Amino acid sequence: MRTAVEWRSASLQNYKLFCKKHPTIKLTYDEWRNIIYSYNELYKEYLLETGNREKLPLGFGDFAITKKKRRKTVSYNGIEYINLPIDWQKTREKGKVIYNFNYHTEGFFFGWFWFKKTARFKHSNLWYFKPTRVTSRLLNHYIKVDDKYQHIYKEWNNQTQ
Repeated sequence: MRTAVEWRSASLQNYKLFCKKHPTIKLTYDEWRNIIYSYNELYKEYLLETGNREKLPLGFGDFAITKKKRRKTVSYNGIEYINLPIDWQKTREKGKVIYNFNYHTEGFFFGWFWFKKTARFKHSNLWYFKPTRVTSRLLNHYIKVDDKYQHIYKEWNNQTQ
């Protein structure tokens, strides 16, 4: 069973709160919701197109798209393990384990990154950011369609905050 979402930016409750705080601005719920969704879409597209690190309003912190080079092996208790993702389709066809080396991205993998240390609210370390499936697939599409996007995204980490 799906759990209920406790907070949505375009909820009816937030709309009523907005109307109470700003009585001079007359917007219907649909107009207000379209403004919220349009802003979110434009923010997402800007990050995808530029690769810049940008701030969210109200102290929610910075966002960027990061790229990382995957380590091929990992050592645990003195034993070396292969740390590459498995290409399950080719593994089933060949009957043995085939690894995905991400040659098309020069061994990098990409993802959305939230800089928690720049967030200005209490207990931000308890929260995490998980993009929607559509947003993740859109990032994948950008990387596969044009090679320039692989090079505009930077390698961010916790120390570069």
